[in-house]
Amino acid sequence: MLDKNLSYEQLNILFEQSKDFVFLSERIDGDYVYRYVNRAATSIFNADVIGKSIQQVNLNTAENVIIKYYDRALERNEQQNFQDYSFHASEARKYETTVIPIIRDEKQYILAMTKELAFERDLQDKYLFTRSLFYKTFLSTVLLSKDLKLLEANPVFLKMFQLDFEQARNQDFLELGIVKKDQMDNWRQSLMHMNEDYAFDTQILHFTDANGQLRSFMTTITPLIDGEVRAFFLILQEITKHLEQQKIIERTKHVLGTFKNAMNSAADITITDIDGVITDVNDRFVERTGYEREEIIGRTHQVVNARYHPPSFFKELWKTIASGKVWRGEICNRNKNGVTYWNETTIIPLVDVTGQVTQYLGVHYDISEKKRAINQLHTIEKKFRLITENTNDLIVIMDGHGMITYASSSYARLLGYKEEDLVGRFYEQILHENSQKTWRNLLQHNMHTGIEVRLELQLLSKNEETFWTEAHCKDVYEQEKGNMYQIIMISREMTERKERENNLKFLAYHDSLTNIPNRRFLIEEFPRYVEWAADNKDVIALLFVDGDDFKEVNDRFGHDVGDEFIRKFSEALSNCMRANDLVVRLGGDEFVILLPGLSRDENERTEQVDRFIRRVQVRLLEGWEIEGHVFKPTASIGVAFYPDHAQQLDDLLDLADKALYYAKSFHKNHYQIYHATL
Repeated sequence: MLDKNLSYEQLNILFEQSKDFVFLSERIDGDYVYRYVNRAATSIFNADVIGKSIQQVNLNTAENVIIKYYDRALERNEQQNFQDYSFHASEARKYETTVIPIIRDEKQYILAMTKELAFERDLQDKYLFTRSLFYKTFLSTVLLSKDLKLLEANPVFLKMFQLDFEQARNQDFLELGIVKKDQMDNWRQSLMHMNEDYAFDTQILHFTDANGQLRSFMTTITPLIDGEVRAFFLILQEITKHLEQQKIIERTKHVLGTFKNAMNSAADITITDIDGVITDVNDRFVERTGYEREEIIGRTHQVVNARYHPPSFFKELWKTIASGKVWRGEICNRNKNGVTYWNETTIIPLVDVTGQVTQYLGVHYDISEKKRAINQLHTIEKKFRLITENTNDLIVIMDGHGMITYASSSYARLLGYKEEDLVGRFYEQILHENSQKTWRNLLQHNMHTGIEVRLELQLLSKNEETFWTEAHCKDVYEQEKGNMYQIIMISREMTERKERENNLKFLAYHDSLTNIPNRRFLIEEFPRYVEWAADNKDVIALLFVDGDDFKEVNDRFGHDVGDEFIRKFSEALSNCMRANDLVVRLGGDEFVILLPGLSRDENERTEQVDRFIRRVQVRLLEGWEIEGHVFKPTASIGVAFYPDHAQQLDDLLDLADKALYYAKSFHKNHYQIYHATL
C-alpha cells in the first residue's frame, strides 16, 4: 500500500509517459517490495510485480547489485547512481540507474529511474559487460589491476576462499593468502609475458583455500587492453577432483600391472572390452593358440571358437558377466593348427568407480588332459586304472548314496589315509563342514539326471588340513548291474588357485596401502548394515574422519614416511573398533567408520558416539614412531546418523562431510554431529 502522500495518481502524472523505467519500492525486512512501476517498466516483467519483492522477481540484473545501491542510498540518505548491463531479446543493453531515498512516517522507500544508454566498448564497459556474463556463473571470476591489485571478484570466488570483498579490495592479490609463496614468481612471470604480447593464456594454477587445502584450477587469463594492458580478467574452473582421480587411475594401473605379471606365469590371460573385443593377452595365451599377438588383438574369442558349444551356452555366459557376476565354466577351443583343447575359464567383470562394467578379465587353465580322462572312463575300463593310479587328479567312484567304492591313490596321498580306509566311507565324511551342505544338496537334487555337474568342495585330511578341489561329477546308469546308479567324480586340487582368486577379490575390495576395506567394500556392505539396523530397530552412525595436518607429514618427511603414517593411522582406528564396526579408507587421509547398534534415543546415542570418538582420540595421541620420528596425530570427524539424517549412503557421506567441514572450521581434534542448521 502506498503512503498517503504518494498516490498512484501522482506517480502516474509524473512518470506514466516516461520512456525511462521507474520503480517505487518499500523496504521491508531487508528486502524491497514493489509498490509502483510505470508503463515502460512493465515491459521487462513477465507478470504483475506489485506486492512482490526484488528477490521474487527474476530480473536479468543481479538482485544483490540492486539491493546494494538501494541500501546505500537509504543509509547515506543521498542519491546513488550505478551502471550495469542486462539482456533483452538476445541483445546486450547498457543502463544507468538513479536511486533516490524517500523516508516518510518511519517508512523507507526507494524511487529508482533507469534509462538506457548508447555505449561504446571502452575498457570499463568491456569489463562490466564481461562481469554481467559471469556474475551468476558457477565459475569463479576475478579482475586484477596491472600491478595485481584485486579490483573485482564474483560471489563464487569470494565464497570459495571466504574473502570479505570490502577488506580484500585493492589489496595485493598475491598477499591475500590464497597463492602459495613458491607460486608467486610464476604468477608475475606469466603476467609480465602477457604485458608484452597482449595474448590471453590458459594454465593450471594452484590456490590454498581457507581450510589450508590446496585446490587446482584451469585458469584463463585475459588482458584488458586500452592502448596497453590495464588489467587482467581471470576465469577459474576447479579441477582438483579431476587431478586426484587421475592419480588414483595411475595407481590402479600399477596394481593391475603387478597382478598381471604374477598371473602370467600361472594361466592364460585375456582382457576384452564390454563387446568382447580382445584388447590384451599374455604370452601363454599366444603360445597356446599358435596365433601371433597381432592376429588376436582387435578380434573376439571367435578366433579360437571350436564350434563345440551351442549358441545358448554363450548367451548364458554373456548374460552372467553383463550383470557383473563372475562366470566359471569349461570351454572347448581350437588353435591355429585346428587342434582342439579345453580350458577351465573364469571370467571376471572389471568395474569402474561408478560400478559400471568396463572390461572383462579371462583366466584360462588348460584342462584338456582331464577332459580326455573323463571320456575314457566311460569306455575303457583297463586304461582307467592306469590313468587314475598315475595322475594327480582325484578320482572317486561312489554308489547312489555317496558311499565310496573306489578312490584313486592320489586321494590317499593328499589326505593321509590308506586306500582301503577310504573305501566304504561316505564321501561326506572326508569333506570339511563348510562343504557338507553343498554335497548333500547335490545328492538330493542333481543326481540321476545324467548331466555332468561342476562344483567346488573343501576336503579335510586325516590330520585336519584342508584342501580346495574343483570337482566334475556325473552319475552313470548301469543296467547290467541291476539298474544301479554310480557316481563318478574327478577333482583337481585348486587350493593355490582359490587363494589367487581370493587375493584378486581382496585387491578389488581393500585399500592397497593399508589392507583395510575400500569404498567399493563400503558400497557392498552398507545394505547389510541397513538390514541389521531395520531388524534390530537401532541406528547406524557414519563417521567421516580426516587426519589433521597429514600433508605436513608428507612435505616434511617424504612419501615413504607418509605412507607408513597412513598405515599406522589405519591400525590405530582399527584397534578402536568393536566386533561389528567397519573402518574404510576412501583415499589420502580420509576414512569412514560405520558404528551399528546405536540407541534410537538421541541423548544416549550422542553419548555412545562421544565415548567412541574419545577412545579414538586417546589412541591417536598415544602416537607411534617412524624412522626415529614420533607422531601423535589428531583427527577431525563429521558424524551423520542413519536413518535420522539420511537413508542413502551417498547422502550420509555428504552430510557427514558437511559436519566434518564445520568441525575443521573451529579447530583441530574436534568432531561435529550433523544438524540441519550447518
